[in-house]
Amino acid sequence: MQNSIKFYALLAAIAFGLNWLWEMAQMFAFEIKPEDGLGKIFLFCTLAAVIDALVTIGIYVLLMKFNLANRKVFYPLTILLGAICAVGFELFALRFELWSYNRTMPVVPFLEVGLLPLIQLTTFVPLAIWLANRIVCRPVGSLKI
Repeated sequence: MQNSIKFYALLAAIAFGLNWLWEMAQMFAFEIKPEDGLGKIFLFCTLAAVIDALVTIGIYVLLMKFNLANRKVFYPLTILLGAICAVGFELFALRFELWSYNRTMPVVPFLEVGLLPLIQLTTFVPLAIWLANRIVCRPVGSLKI
């Protein structure tokens, strides 16, 4: 049990770190209102990174719950579920005007969401899980790392 707690804490820390850096780096492609100070942007990016870390843990738990730890299936599913979550978050946020893109954000045709947020979860969900497993040095289920 203690190893599981350590693994999930490590996974959360890695996912948070990767996503927070990305959130801050991609801010150039979002509309920022003059009244949005650095503190508000920092807080918003931090909250988004926490949510992204929780999504990463949720995807991991879901796949392990359904015993989908086979490497040939596991990582493609993390990419697919990360992409689905990213598209869902972006569509929701754009619909309810939580944020908007400026002209520097490449938009994915048909999906009408920003490419940078889409790349974020499709890349960082599997990467965070892979890194956490590598650091812990233990295969999870039949997942051979």
